[in-house]
Amino acid sequence: MEHKVLSFAFCFFQFVLLQAQPVKSRFNTAADAKYMKPIEREMITEINIVRADPAFYVKLLEPMLLSAKEDLRIRGKGSKNYSLTFRTRTENGKTLNTIDTTWHYTNEEEVKAIQTLMNDLKKMKPLTILLPDSGIYLAARKHALDNDAHQWMLMHTGSDGSDPWDRITKFSPAMSFGNENIAGRFPEPSARDIVIQLLIDSGIPGYGHRYNLLDPQWTHAACYTSGLKDGMYRWVQEFGKMKKF
Repeated sequence: MEHKVLSFAFCFFQFVLLQAQPVKSRFNTAADAKYMKPIEREMITEINIVRADPAFYVKLLEPMLLSAKEDLRIRGKGSKNYSLTFRTRTENGKTLNTIDTTWHYTNEEEVKAIQTLMNDLKKMKPLTILLPDSGIYLAARKHALDNDAHQWMLMHTGSDGSDPWDRITKFSPAMSFGNENIAGRFPEPSARDIVIQLLIDSGIPGYGHRYNLLDPQWTHAACYTSGLKDGMYRWVQEFGKMKKF
């Protein structure tokens, strides 16, 4: 009976969401950016929705939190897992690379991640929507193709040693700074699936992908999908901050 009640609650939330879907044309700033594939333009729309209409995403997450809490109650804390955080710093003129390991339990962390995301979105004031940029797109495409050639082991550092902001400001000189998110998922996800995955950011210390998506300094963005590579559907999201002239 309890599972039937939860199933009904989930269906009810889905019905409510259908009635409350945002008008996508308002957020579809990349509609004329034909250098992007349709699914890549859809990703820009989805990013703009969460930035400008966080209350909608809170409603979207409510049944997910309910389901995660039920998994935690029935299955317990889950398996023990870990995340690696790669950091680079300069000390006495030398570049030092460190790796920090953070342990967590999967089901417990999923509840925590969704709950903190909902809290963040409830407190967040709507942000400006992002405009597409062809230079940023070239930076995203370059890094994705670079990763394709290296089994997606490069993380955020290119094979030439470049960081995300190096690539973004190189290909789009109007930008003063930038950053990126990388995501992989299987089976083939929708744009919304990827945005939700990066927003929840379960198991990632500091939820860095989430705060990249929700960073108020960004003015422009572009996304590139590499399709199915090494067993995952791969995505690169790039964000840029336009210079003040």
